Amino acid sequence: MKPFTAHFPRGNIHEILAPDLLHQIIKGVFKDHLVLWVGQYLEIVHGEAGAKEILADIDRRIAAVPSFPGLRRFPEGRGFKQWTGDDSKALMKVYLPAIAGHVPPQMVHAIGAFLEFCYLVRRSEINEDTLEAIEDACVKYHRERQIFIDAGIREDFCLPRQHAMKHYRILIQQFGAPNGLCSSITESKHIKAVKEPWRRSNRNYPLGQMLLTNQHLEKLAAA
Repeated sequence: MKPFTAHFPRGNIHEILAPDLLHQIIKGVFKDHLVLWVGQYLEIVHGEAGAKEILADIDRRIAAVPSFPGLRRFPEGRGFKQWTGDDSKALMKVYLPAIAGHVPPQMVHAIGAFLEFCYLVRRSEINEDTLEAIEDACVKYHRERQIFIDAGIREDFCLPRQHAMKHYRILIQQFGAPNGLCSSITESKHIKAVKEPWRRSNRNYPLGQMLLTNQHLEKLAAA
């Protein structure tokens, strides 16, 4: 039996899944995969004690980054409890030089190609030249990431968030720049509308207090 959406112009689920930079690329591939895999590689090669020592040096390098416009400082390195999307974006800018020398060159090349891909797809304006560069960076990353299998960290790359990178070119052509589709847009609204009002409540039947807080904030903004 055909679903009622069979004749809808956008009824195919595979054609309506827009790219999501935050959960697929920034927090997905970078935070949940690459940063974790680097730590696992260090443990495999240097043991638990040696890996902790090297990770401490990586944290020292990250903390040593001087103040500069557009760069966020991490005084304690990567050692924060809960990563947000902004944390991951800021760490991306300083992570590659921090691990250089501690991991094989091919691993550095793989992460470098991924970061190149990430910065290209995060542009607000994307033309044909950018699409070609995105494709090249994606191909290079998928070639260089073989190091993670060779090092015994992964057996395969059957990971939906990494596979999604291959579809970004066609998705950008269909939906436009992913910057305008990213779920970070709605998440930032969620922080203002839910998380911050909840923190201001006394946690006892907080919904009414949260709604009242939002109402007051809207009136202040209107005034």
